[in-house]
Amino acid sequence: RLAELYGAQLSANVTKLGETQLLSIALSAMDDRFAFTDESIAGGCAELLLQLLFAPALDARGLFPAGTIELEKRLLLERLLAERGNKRAFALRRCEEIMCEREAYGLNALGEEEAIAALAPADATAAWKRLLREARMQIVLVADADGTRVKTALRESFVSITRAPVVLGGEFIPAAEQSKFVREEQPVEQGKLILGLRAGVRDAQDRAAALRVMADLFGGGPYSKLFLQVREARSLCYYCRASFVRFKGILTVQCGVDTDKAFEARDAILEQLDLMRRGGFTDEELATAKRSMCDEIVSVADLPESLADWYTPAMLSGEHLLPEEVCARLNAVTRDDVIQAARGITLDTVYLLAAEQEGDA
Repeated sequence: RLAELYGAQLSANVTKLGETQLLSIALSAMDDRFAFTDESIAGGCAELLLQLLFAPALDARGLFPAGTIELEKRLLLERLLAERGNKRAFALRRCEEIMCEREAYGLNALGEEEAIAALAPADATAAWKRLLREARMQIVLVADADGTRVKTALRESFVSITRAPVVLGGEFIPAAEQSKFVREEQPVEQGKLILGLRAGVRDAQDRAAALRVMADLFGGGPYSKLFLQVREARSLCYYCRASFVRFKGILTVQCGVDTDKAFEARDAILEQLDLMRRGGFTDEELATAKRSMCDEIVSVADLPESLADWYTPAMLSGEHLLPEEVCARLNAVTRDDVIQAARGITLDTVYLLAAEQEGDA
């Protein structure tokens, strides 16, 4: 069927958006105007996606075939293994796991080895049926095509099932009660230092724009404090970058370090955070951060895939904002907004993935 749709490509993925597990199925295909006939490629893709979702291949018992389940389990376990091999991603996940050990955000969106190995066809089939009943669903079409056939196919499919979508949300902890330090060792050439910080917010809307600007000015591009001061001026790390996780209300700082410089790098990062709290940045630096962020945001329209992904957070925020509308909010952030955002941040967890000491196994 993919070949009949002019070589359409099918993909599926699972990630997390705050404390919501996000499953996505996507079809990329040639636009309708390039078809040899007057057929709707977009409509055909929508019908195929709906068939995959509502009428997948089941065995005589009404379950996903055992052979298919075993294949997918192996592929998922291989993906977990690959994640461990990427030490930068592994260190970030471990910090999140330790920092949020009593929160759903601490769970790996892919699952854990033991749970995957124990899955049976009945488990996967029950999860699929629950998804149809309870999952929040959002369909995005990016095409130069008439969406009438797509809308009709969607209505016809969804009218046949009884749905009770769950209320999506998340757990926001405004401040860390006390900070903790965890060191783990592996045979790595470069240590990974991760700082996990609570952003001082009570929901995803609370000071969202101010915190995005603050995080970028603090540790975004090559104009940021962490890049210029910690990496360049003091040569304490190979890379150093801060990210704001809006739908969890946390800030993370990722660094590649020599293990013997880890504590010095940590102190230097916190010094720059304190500088942000005291307004130690110029209006020009603030304007540069805003301009860089907006350039990146507007560029999502360059590719259909990135434009479709852009609207994913609307499932939690309830706002379908254009890139230009988000840029307007960022540009409205004042100097005092940034200072107040920085003052609400508290250190929760410091995680160091260190090189094994000489003589260790």
